Amino acid sequence: MAIEVIMPALGMAQEKGTLVNWLKAEGDSVEKGEPLMEVETDKAAVEIEAPASGILANVTAHPGDEIPVGQKIAVILSPGETGSTKRQAIPALHEHPLPRPPPEGEGRGEGRPAKSRSTPSAKPAEGGGKVPASPAAKRIAKEKNINLASLKGSGPDGSVVAEDVLRAGGARAKTSAPAGPPRVKETIQPTAMRRIVGERMSKSKQSAPHFYLGIDVDMTAVEQRRSELKKRGEKVVPSINDFILSAAARTLRDFPSLNSAYTEKGIQIFADVNIGVAVALEEGLVVPVIRSADRLSLTEMAKQSRELAEKAQKKKLFPLDYEGGTFTVSNLGMLGVDSFIAIINPPQCAILAVGRVAPRAVPQGDKIVARSMMTMTLSADHRIVDGAIAARFLSEVKRLLEKPEF
Repeated sequence: MAIEVIMPALGMAQEKGTLVNWLKAEGDSVEKGEPLMEVETDKAAVEIEAPASGILANVTAHPGDEIPVGQKIAVILSPGETGSTKRQAIPALHEHPLPRPPPEGEGRGEGRPAKSRSTPSAKPAEGGGKVPASPAAKRIAKEKNINLASLKGSGPDGSVVAEDVLRAGGARAKTSAPAGPPRVKETIQPTAMRRIVGERMSKSKQSAPHFYLGIDVDMTAVEQRRSELKKRGEKVVPSINDFILSAAARTLRDFPSLNSAYTEKGIQIFADVNIGVAVALEEGLVVPVIRSADRLSLTEMAKQSRELAEKAQKKKLFPLDYEGGTFTVSNLGMLGVDSFIAIINPPQCAILAVGRVAPRAVPQGDKIVARSMMTMTLSADHRIVDGAIAARFLSEVKRLLEKPEF
């Protein structure tokens, strides 16, 4: 019996989806559960698994098509069933042909300086004669004591231009002659995920007036707490990021303005604290959501954050895993970053950027001691939050981390 392949509903309010690519060609054998196609919504690009095993047939949708949810776009035939199984060349995921350079003499595109088109001093003579070269090439060759006859010209009709002489003399950086465009190694298209991230972050920076506040946190007590849990042989030892997530979630209960969004209807204060956890992938950035994070114990927070991170790395996240976030924590400390400023994840109004925990010399009474310190930077939407409120929020998160009682 043929099984229909339909455009899936990946979000609660989704009406259409865009087919990014088929991961199997029509006529290919597919196994139930293996990646079949990649679909994009306004929030994410997701690999969709095959609903059954068999032969992919009757493909009616092509990459780039926007398709209503529930519409049939192909079928999977059981062995022995008939149907259109004609193979067709379907580009592999994220493969894009590289553009070929235009032939000499054709346009080079707006904004790209053309090579010198000075008239050659003379045409090449049979058996020797004057070397065709531009006046600038001759002048530079004379200054650098370079034999023009030894050079292969890249100008019109094979004439030697200034760039040819500079390249031969290895003196490009030492001359005031105008430089040509940089050489392009290759041209690639952004992945669907990276394009979505770019669009959302551009919109955020253009619409939300960001302001930033930073604070240093003594993480010595957190490290000691983690060491104690390890010594006790606990199955789940919360990471440093789990402590940060818990502290931020609990603090948001007392600072509802930071758990809100600016909309056309007004400022919407959210009833639930749903923390987004930024996870960096090779294809781009994803932000899965831990729901009702303020009600979770530290151990429950650790379990959920670990599960979401593993799903993200295996590309098993669905848009439902991204939806409903009210605040985001982005941690680059594990990559050795001391501090950074993050862009707000719309429609949220704030994001907390976290750097690494590292020993620093800090004053303690009349002494200087080494403590495990970390820098947090809050980015907030000034349409909703003022500096004083944001500062108090940061101070409270700092207090919970320096004396972790949760």
